[in-house]
Amino acid sequence: MFCIHCGKEIKDQTKYCTECGVENFVAKATKKRRFLNKKSFFVFLGVITFVIISVFLYSLKEPVVTKSLDIEIASSVVNIYCDNGTDEGTSGGSGTIMTEDGLVLTNAHIIPETVNEDTAITCMVILPDPTTGAPSEIYQAYPIVLPEISEKYDLAFVQIDDVFVDDEGTVYGDYPKIFPAYDDMKYCKSGNVILGEPIKIYGYPAISGRYALTITDGIVSSLLADEGLIITSAKISHGNSGGLAVDQYGCRIGIPSMVNSDENESLGVIISNNLISDFTDEVNKILKK
Repeated sequence: MFCIHCGKEIKDQTKYCTECGVENFVAKATKKRRFLNKKSFFVFLGVITFVIISVFLYSLKEPVVTKSLDIEIASSVVNIYCDNGTDEGTSGGSGTIMTEDGLVLTNAHIIPETVNEDTAITCMVILPDPTTGAPSEIYQAYPIVLPEISEKYDLAFVQIDDVFVDDEGTVYGDYPKIFPAYDDMKYCKSGNVILGEPIKIYGYPAISGRYALTITDGIVSSLLADEGLIITSAKISHGNSGGLAVDQYGCRIGIPSMVNSDENESLGVIISNNLISDFTDEVNKILKK
């Protein structure tokens, strides 16, 4: 090694040059630095622990409407077409299977009026492939409309009673069968609907062709508690009527029913669970008589 001042050769690690006496900075002894000393290690460990706990707690708060849950819910939301036997008497919308024997809850206004006592209203209920939303099975059904109550709440039932068979003898399902009923209690974390919370709408809107199941999302925009209605920014179109509106956990908050719009914007209207509960209570009272 050589002195950095005079250039004379000196022994390695010599602190002062033996020729000129200048301090040799290159040879200054240095302490070896540890990557982490004891104090730093515990600080680092504490930070890592905090991050892990934070991620875990956040995951508990995350919405559970995952892809698999979307598929599970989608299997119970059906497309409905009804006919009263006239050229202009075909109408339809969406519905949700409520029982395993094929009882479907929907809006009353999607069912056409009876023309006369000799003509019965017939309906078709189309089940989707829940992974694609495309039509999968078709069943025959009949409407259950209780005139005064259904008109009051705009709610009715459709009961599946057989499989659909076309003119060529092709069968579009299997009957009797256990239908994929929506289980409201399975997904509900709370009964309260909160202003601004995210929601999803399942149905068959005309804007997407009314052919395949369509899912849109938005938030709870307004709560009209006195009227039992929920206003949402989620897209709702003709054909969505009678479908299913759920919160971020998959819990039903109501049934999409109509669209409220002006020249600039539109908002969807949902019939709340409170009205649905009142409707079913009145129906049960009549059935028990």
